[in-house]
Amino acid sequence: ESDLRQHVTHYATNVNKGDAVISEAGNRWQSHLDTGKWECHQHNFWVQPPPMWNMPLPLRTELSQNCDLAFVKGDANYRRLLGDLEWNMSDPFQQVVGDYFPCPVCALRTLKAEVGCGMREELVVRAKGLDENWSTNGRFGVVHFSRGHGL
Repeated sequence: ESDLRQHVTHYATNVNKGDAVISEAGNRWQSHLDTGKWECHQHNFWVQPPPMWNMPLPLRTELSQNCDLAFVKGDANYRRLLGDLEWNMSDPFQQVVGDYFPCPVCALRTLKAEVGCGMREELVVRAKGLDENWSTNGRFGVVHFSRGHGL
């Protein structure tokens, strides 16, 4: 929760002052947190190494019944979504993650390991052409969405 709140505060105060859209978004997000429109629920599972499909049943049930959208951020958590297994980079995110995740999920990730999915083949080819270490050096990232599956 503290990480989320730090990010929202950073956006709301817009340290760089370069883009009004950033501070507007941050202020809107802060309002959502302050009014309870958005809720952040901590659970020890989120900081553990098992694949996300090994989510404890009580947490899975809570997300399925009460969560309109879960955000999973960072390379390690993204890799947990994929079980840290080697998927074809073009395998659909909905098929790889959405078929088991209990609610809609948005994954935010900077590529730092050769594990991924949900990328259009032509973009993978383009990234490889721009940088031979494209999938491991943090130069590229992905934002994926899945409608989830439920219980």
